[in-house]
Amino acid sequence: MGRTANVAGTGNINSDGSSRRKIIRRFVHENMRVTLRRELHDINAVAVYVSAPRLFGLLGTTLKQIGYLKASAATSIAKKMDTGECLTGRVGSYYAPPGDDDPKVSLELNY
Repeated sequence: MGRTANVAGTGNINSDGSSRRKIIRRFVHENMRVTLRRELHDINAVAVYVSAPRLFGLLGTTLKQIGYLKASAATSIAKKMDTGECLTGRVGSYYAPPGDDDPKVSLELNY
């Protein structure tokens, strides 16, 4: 079964000081795999990460946060994750023009 979900908080700054909007503009592309992780600060929070190359790929990759699942999808997805259900996700579409401070990212989730 699958569903689509939107990513929230794409215009925010991560705890390491990196800009989510810059990460999206630089690394996100359609059909790329995303990693979903539960967050402890909120019972329903599900963070969304993408893989980004380190030193042009010479040092492998690292995960960079691009936001959180919007609350409308996060509640049911968090419950599925908590029961150990296997979830995979890919970027369905994104819109991140240079002047836009809040890029739009849509995911295709499968479980």
